[in-house]
Amino acid sequence: MRKFHFRLQPVLQFREQKEEQAILAHSRAQREYLDRVEELNRTTSLLEESFAGCSVGPMRPENEFHLVLWREWLINDRNRCREEVARANEKLMRCRMEAFEARRQRMVLQRLKEKQLHAHILQANRAEQKETDEQGLRRFWCRRN
Repeated sequence: MRKFHFRLQPVLQFREQKEEQAILAHSRAQREYLDRVEELNRTTSLLEESFAGCSVGPMRPENEFHLVLWREWLINDRNRCREEVARANEKLMRCRMEAFEARRQRMVLQRLKEKQLHAHILQANRAEQKETDEQGLRRFWCRRN
């Protein structure tokens, strides 16, 4: 019996590598997204603290001016963080779709390989059965003569 050889094995290996790269890109995008969300949460909590901490009593004008500038900077930073979170989310979704597509393409070839292997095993079994049947017939005819 000859050994099974899948002619598209190099293509399958390439697609496996492509899938691994897509999974790595997805994990990097997910890490970036989580970092951006964490930064947004940190900025938002600082802004909330600045509003909560001002109810202590009357402030001097220069402190109040610095507080207003601080809040303005935090609001701008929060808006920037929101934009970065949105961009990171878009990148994450794109990477997720690329990883899904790479997996789908690999699975198509994997199924083809399994079908061809199954057909090869069936053919080998039939050939072996045929050879066994022929040997049995030869013995039968040899003993009969």
